[in-house]
Amino acid sequence: MLPGEWYTCITSYEMVIREKVVFNKFAWRYIIIDEAHRIKNEKSKLSEIVRELRSSNRLLLTGTPLQNNLCELWLLLNFLLPDVFSSPDLSCSCIIRLNVLGNLNDLFL
Repeated sequence: MLPGEWYTCITSYEMVIREKVVFNKFAWRYIIIDEAHRIKNEKSKLSEIVRELRSSNRLLLTGTPLQNNLCELWLLLNFLLPDVFSSPDLSCSCIIRLNVLGNLNDLFL
């Protein structure tokens, strides 16, 4: 990919992994990730690569934000707002406390 007169790049996870050097050359305005549950494992190659991409805005699309535990939610929130959700210990404990208090639904309003 060369800089030029194009406004949208639609790609696959596999292409991002294979061409990570190319994708890292750009400062993206938006990164929109479908099937976002695929980046919930922070140690996976895919998760590491998409977290390195520079962008002004990020949007995650998924039908299954939580599959195993509430800390998976932290991983997605950390991708969206890394400065706000920088510490997994603090963020996960806050999410768990909200769930225990019955206020977890307030996070999604």
